Amino acid sequence: MTSTETGNCQLQLQLCVRGNVPWQELPVHLRSVLHNNQRDYEKYVFNYSLKNQLRFRGNLASKVFRQEQRYYELLVQKNINSLGVFPYHLADIVTKGLRVTPFNYYLDVLSQLLRNDKSYDTLPNFTAADCLRVLGIGRNEYLALISELKTHTPRTLLFSAKPNPLDFLPRLPVHVHIEPWWRLDIGYVLETDIRMVTPAERSLLDDLIDFGAQPTGKCDYQVVQSLYRKGLIYLDVPISGEDRICIPPLRNFVMNRVSGDYFENLLYKIFVSADEHMSIAELAQMLQLELDGVKQAVSFICRLGFAQRKHTEHETQQYHASWATYNEQQLPQTPQITPLNYNVYASSSFDFEQPQSSPKTPKQEKDKDKDKDKDKDSSSIGYLSSDGNTSDFSFANMVTPPAAAHNGNNSDEQELSSELEDVSERTTTTKATSAASTAAVTSAAAKSGKRVGFLFDSTLTAFLMMGNLSPGLKNHAVTMFEVGKLCEESLDSFLAELEQVSLLDAEGEGDVSRYFAHAVILRSTICSLRPLLPGGLDLLRLECLEGLDWQTRDRVLDKKYKFIVSATPLTATLSHMFNIPFFGQFVRSSDALPMWSKLFYNHITGYGPPSLLLCRGTVLKSLPRLFLGYGKLLVNILHSDAYVLNTENFRNLNEQLKNGCVLLQGYGISTAGQLHYESFPFQASDAGQAKWSTHRAVQKLATHLDLRQQCGYITFLNTGVPDLGCDEYELQVKLKLPQRKRTSLPAATKSNVPNDQLTSFQLKSPDENHFARTPEHGPANDYTSADCNQLLASELAKCSDISNSCSRAELLSQSSVELPIGDASAEPEPSTEEWTLLDVNFGVPLFDVDTNTRICEQLVRQLSSDANLQALPACAQQAQQLFLEFVRQCLYFEDDPSTPAQLHEPLQPARALPHPRINLAFENGRVGYWNGR
Repeated sequence: MTSTETGNCQLQLQLCVRGNVPWQELPVHLRSVLHNNQRDYEKYVFNYSLKNQLRFRGNLASKVFRQEQRYYELLVQKNINSLGVFPYHLADIVTKGLRVTPFNYYLDVLSQLLRNDKSYDTLPNFTAADCLRVLGIGRNEYLALISELKTHTPRTLLFSAKPNPLDFLPRLPVHVHIEPWWRLDIGYVLETDIRMVTPAERSLLDDLIDFGAQPTGKCDYQVVQSLYRKGLIYLDVPISGEDRICIPPLRNFVMNRVSGDYFENLLYKIFVSADEHMSIAELAQMLQLELDGVKQAVSFICRLGFAQRKHTEHETQQYHASWATYNEQQLPQTPQITPLNYNVYASSSFDFEQPQSSPKTPKQEKDKDKDKDKDKDSSSIGYLSSDGNTSDFSFANMVTPPAAAHNGNNSDEQELSSELEDVSERTTTTKATSAASTAAVTSAAAKSGKRVGFLFDSTLTAFLMMGNLSPGLKNHAVTMFEVGKLCEESLDSFLAELEQVSLLDAEGEGDVSRYFAHAVILRSTICSLRPLLPGGLDLLRLECLEGLDWQTRDRVLDKKYKFIVSATPLTATLSHMFNIPFFGQFVRSSDALPMWSKLFYNHITGYGPPSLLLCRGTVLKSLPRLFLGYGKLLVNILHSDAYVLNTENFRNLNEQLKNGCVLLQGYGISTAGQLHYESFPFQASDAGQAKWSTHRAVQKLATHLDLRQQCGYITFLNTGVPDLGCDEYELQVKLKLPQRKRTSLPAATKSNVPNDQLTSFQLKSPDENHFARTPEHGPANDYTSADCNQLLASELAKCSDISNSCSRAELLSQSSVELPIGDASAEPEPSTEEWTLLDVNFGVPLFDVDTNTRICEQLVRQLSSDANLQALPACAQQAQQLFLEFVRQCLYFEDDPSTPAQLHEPLQPARALPHPRINLAFENGRVGYWNGR
């Protein structure tokens, strides 16, 4: 069974479990997957129910496991071992029945990490964010806890048991963000708990017991906070199918790692798909997911403050008087951080009431603010590691110790980013900035209709995060990375931050200056493209779109966007072409795509530097002949950026060739060549583009690719060697079988080869009797033969062809006197070009101001018209077919009968491009077989 079939069977099994399909009604092919064993199906049902946190009642789990309380105990313990978020959708069972609140749940999670000396980066993103919200413990606080456990341990314990981490953790949760439309319900309350509450709190508890859950806005705000901190109530975030949400720039998001579980994947799908113009029911329908699961995920991100519910006009706003100052109290500013020295509370009775603070002088207030700033969390940017916990509870051994289970899952966890800077910007964002950004989000006028989508990848977000550009810019960069989208409603605050970036600040910064350039050019791009449609512009991250299956992605894009403009070049993978007009690459991404595309553009134009596309396993023993005279080579390898190599170090390429194919290109004689970028479509009124629009490479490129309906830029290269082009141009690639392979053909195959091709290797020995008849004193070389004359003629013809095809760079290297390029005795042909074509990219670049400006002007003037958008898909499809046919022709020898039949069939656009099977050379304007010299 193939991997695809196995995945389909697993998906069908999951649907059967969620659909409560018993063993007797299970399809036959699914039974065979489970070895026709009902017990295996029961184990699968139990493990799947625990992993996906399904309710016990009303599911198959209740049929295969009879103990409901034990089921929820195992569910909670499994969730703690896998470092998952608290199961808020089961709070009515977990909190009421087991007395497990989010506070003591995350205490167990952190104590487990501390016992095993695990890094803070072990926590998944959403778990770390919720832990920060409930406990007030972020990266800095966690590092301080580890330090206390190691340095403040009594000497008597050094050689005995380790201290209990719970003694160092907080005794109470911090004040959490509460919305008045949330609902509160009573938790697990004992008689001893009633003795510790105030009369107002007891009255509220009685009302909850008598009348059930109530909106928090109807109750006293301080009483609600106090009961929550004592663990006597729990908060529910109700979401209905008619609700709509908006996602503002993220705050207090912790970028650690992704766990890859079902709930986390669902959260990211909602991030990239949801908007305020779509109800939750419509969102679930578009994603083709269960409505209850989508509502649970939306409820969770609203609880964390990553999304806001849009209030309807008919909602009543009659809240308790204590909520009058709600906006001032509830702004999601810096979360309250609990003291780092928790030992002071370990042996003392802790007062649950808030101490009455005495009036403070302005100086004391200022000092207090400074101290609070020092204790703020600094959750850092870390490279996402995919060390997710995927092990299931064993059905036979359900009492696995938590520590042992955790050690097996994260044995190789490393400290990735404990010293990096804080991305949540809690230490730099002021209250005024926070209020302004919140007001900008809430007061933005709702724009209806389809929008423009601007596609980018993680490289752009890395530039915005890494550069010291603007204090508030990193919040938006985190949103662009984690949410995968920055909506029109958030662009005003984003542009305000980008406006603070100046290229003057980048002077003297070296390579860091490109971070500033990308930020400045990104702002001008947004300002140009945003007014194209009434709906505005959304920024979309390609990697998050790739997280959706392509059918769902097409539905999302078709519903929201009229067309998409891509930044270029993109380092991320585009696995499936879009179904709406797309200003970008016309073929799906592949690891070998950059190499094939460069060779393709050189072939269809006849212009380009001498190039070699070498297969994996090739060994270079000497410098290839076509690079003689070049001192610099441009090396293109898989999964990495191109780099420049000195030709004397060509043997270093053999290490690269062990891992994959390599594309080599001549890049300069003594120094690296000069690059020039020119945008298209070309503007007839622009005098600066006249020189480049008449370039012979551009003219030939325009005959095969429509440069008037797409947009992008052409990269020209000046190596110091003029490009002669190719006069006898053929669009079709015809690779001839090498002679050494012809000699090994069977006799039946040889008979089909023309005689003029066989004379070169079908040699006959001279007749020995002839030497006996030679005159004794005659010349020793007067022997003549028709076969030898024919052989000599063919060899002379080859030498003539080689001398005619010899490149100017080779002639310069072999000549003792260097001929100047402008010498009259060596005047080039009329087709000679000083600049040659290196590459072509489709989309909008963010690194060159002039190129970006011209492309954006063309998008605004003509390319975004309805007529052009209708013709764009056909134009892209035509270019795609031409490119795939070129790649297919480069995979086999034209006259090789042993070529597999599938190579003669057209390549499928939905499949990845194959790696080269034959070493190819581009020389003198043609692509052909490289014979190894």
